[in-house]
Amino acid sequence: MTERSILMLVNFFPPAGGGGVHRPLSFVRHLSRSNWRVTVVTPEPGEFWISDPALARAIPDGVRVVRTRSASGARLLCRGRAANSRRSSSGFGVLRRLGEFLVLPDTYRGWVPFARRAAAELCRAERFDRLYSTSPPDSTHLAAAAIARRFRIPWVADFRDPWIGLHLRRPPTALHAAIHRSMERRAAGADRVLVTTDWQLEDLERRYPGAQVVKIPNGYEEEDFAGFRPDRPAGPFTISHFGMLTLGRSTRPFLAGLARLFERSPELGKRIAAAFIGPRETANEAWVGRFGLGDAVRFEDTLSHEACVRREAESHALLLVKHDDPRYRGLVPGKLFEYIGARRPILALVPEGEAAAIVRRLRRGEVAPLDSAGAIADAIERLYRRHEAGTLERDYDLGPAPGLSRRAAAERLADLLGRMGETR
Repeated sequence: MTERSILMLVNFFPPAGGGGVHRPLSFVRHLSRSNWRVTVVTPEPGEFWISDPALARAIPDGVRVVRTRSASGARLLCRGRAANSRRSSSGFGVLRRLGEFLVLPDTYRGWVPFARRAAAELCRAERFDRLYSTSPPDSTHLAAAAIARRFRIPWVADFRDPWIGLHLRRPPTALHAAIHRSMERRAAGADRVLVTTDWQLEDLERRYPGAQVVKIPNGYEEEDFAGFRPDRPAGPFTISHFGMLTLGRSTRPFLAGLARLFERSPELGKRIAAAFIGPRETANEAWVGRFGLGDAVRFEDTLSHEACVRREAESHALLLVKHDDPRYRGLVPGKLFEYIGARRPILALVPEGEAAAIVRRLRRGEVAPLDSAGAIADAIERLYRRHEAGTLERDYDLGPAPGLSRRAAAERLADLLGRMGETR
């Protein structure tokens, strides 16, 4: 089979860490194992506030990575700041609002000229068959749009989330909204637009008739969980949350439910614990004190992805929390798929929608709404009683789900890339 080449513009790439890294990294890994020669253009390390150097080992040797300079606002904020798992909720909120007013579409815009220049030099030196860009940050698509138009390369724009400045944040003024819509329209004009949920697909098709929108859901990396399958976890029953607690994703709903459970069944206060592992805004820890749960709840700083998936597979139950905000209703957290890969029961605090439907359809755990402390308390107690009875593992379906793997998602992307036209 003839080898083909793809140029990928990816802002969040190892050694950066965090949830946004894994989907493009998995595409890079699996495409490079098929008949695609992969080149990645990405900023030099230091662009994102979360770092996971061990993830760089997952980049296959044959992948060419071109690292560029960047003048993004996010990089300037990270400069001189020690790696840390905590950031001030109030302080970061002020900087975020200031950035949203001054820089469009986002504070990573300062990478665009460097990415565009590096990509153009590569395209002058050789012919690429396909171009790929991924967001957030949405500004990455601006660089890709310029390269696709100039060099007439078929372009795939991957929206891991909707356009942030329009749909997940409120534009400061009508002028800001108009500029965001103009930029989003440019990205929606890519030869193919990838989304991860049904809501995104329907929303883009409705607002941009004629756009070529394709859903490729997130998934879990099977290789991350290969080689270890612990028996029933040891120690006191602990519900663990892994990942970021930022931008409206909060400990508060879960802690309200746990406090309600301890009020009606005080004896459980010494039998059930919770652990939050990963980066967070400071307000999350303040809620523990307000609910009087200091003896039952602990926080741990950021772990490497490798350590995270191992801990997930060794957990009694895994906590999934969606943002408590209607603007996030149509999204499915990538962490849900990783939890499915860990094959442990899930407590999903989510509104009714695609994420809740996945958990129920696969019989993977319990679902409770974010705004009902009583329902959350009931769900925690059901999990605990099954653990106490020794039936936790058999009362849910915790088998493998290969159709939801990142390998399967990459195979769908490879098929799509292969069927696209040769020029724009």
